[in-house]
Amino acid sequence: MSISRFLGTAAFLASLVAPVTALAQQVPPPAAATFAPGARAHHGHRHGGGLRKALQSLNLTAAQHTQIDQAFAQTRQANQNADQAARKANRRQLRTRIDAILTPAQRAQLKATLARGHRPG
Repeated sequence: MSISRFLGTAAFLASLVAPVTALAQQVPPPAAATFAPGARAHHGHRHGGGLRKALQSLNLTAAQHTQIDQAFAQTRQANQNADQAARKANRRQLRTRIDAILTPAQRAQLKATLARGHRPG
């Protein structure tokens, strides 16, 4: 009798554990690191996220939105196969283009917003 009780209890516990282990096996394995040793990992954000966020507070006109979106798109395209130095130069050029699109008051507001911590990446 004790063996059948043991087997019954074991079967019951196995029925409780099986669904939990099945769910645990559905987690994908972590991706292997593909960056060079010493390099910074990419955290799933695009460069310019802080700059874009800061630009949202500027009350831009529709024309300014269009021009700035085009500038970001052109920079993104230029950065596709660029090395780190070229990307840095492209970010500087993007910032120069954006400054040219903004009014003097908007440039001052952007500068203040970025100084508070919304720095571009």
